[in-house]
Amino acid sequence: MPEEPLVIAGQGHLFTGLRHGSGDAVSGMHVQYQIPASVRYPYSLVLVHGGGGQGLDYLATPDGRPGWATIFLRDGYAVYVADRPGMGRSPHLRELHGALAPLPAGFAARFAGPAAAGEPEHTQWPGSGLPGDPALDQFLAGQEPFAGDLASAQEWLREGAAGLLDRIGPAAVITHSLGGAFGWLAADARPELVRAVVAVEPFGPPFASLPGVGELSCGLTAVPLASGLRGLPVAVVTAEASGHGAADRATAEYLRAAGAEVTELRLADLGIRGNGHLMMLERNNEEIARAITGWLSSRCAST
Repeated sequence: MPEEPLVIAGQGHLFTGLRHGSGDAVSGMHVQYQIPASVRYPYSLVLVHGGGGQGLDYLATPDGRPGWATIFLRDGYAVYVADRPGMGRSPHLRELHGALAPLPAGFAARFAGPAAAGEPEHTQWPGSGLPGDPALDQFLAGQEPFAGDLASAQEWLREGAAGLLDRIGPAAVITHSLGGAFGWLAADARPELVRAVVAVEPFGPPFASLPGVGELSCGLTAVPLASGLRGLPVAVVTAEASGHGAADRATAEYLRAAGAEVTELRLADLGIRGNGHLMMLERNNEEIARAITGWLSSRCAST
């Protein structure tokens, strides 16, 4: 049966972490939000994209199905979708963000294609994942170069996260891949407002480097954390066919050593098979969203 119409009580957008350049130049982190008519939770969800993507990674799948933003909205969450500074609807200003780092050739496409040798079969991408795949073309059309060096980009993330949380109050943060630092920086900057972090295959392992972009010189971030992550509920979500398992296990262990309360949500262990790194865009994205909200309900107060 078709779903009931989605009733929205409020929607709009805002910019946080504003910085001024010369003349009238102002840049910050763009955040789109929607609030359902019946909010069921005392905390919002903040969704932060990865790699060279944009917040649109959460709005719909490449084959036109509802994205996580809509799925979570239907569940009764107020949903805030960020475009990392200098990307998407957060315009890149060279004088503020620095030079663009080119997106490595094949960097995005390999996440949609067949799994690497020795990995379980990648079956959930909504297409072939090979050149000429319409779903892959839709995904790649939204990819763009990385903004500036990693340390500078993460300082912008910290400011944007703090400004957003100051405005919306308590939230759980869901991050993906290179956007993973947003969760650690948000929890560090506003520990009283971050209820939990769901890190979907975050950039790692600790102290990893990405040629042309930067390195995690401070463990999970490229900039120091002031107060740490002690007591923070964290779920590290790992797909079966992405090849991210070893990095995610190392990230989880690092978080535990830092005092975080870590759950490793390995999708295969939950009977969710065949996913790659871009799980929020894949055929079973709703099933994965349910696994995430189930964990959130078990760790975050409902009143």
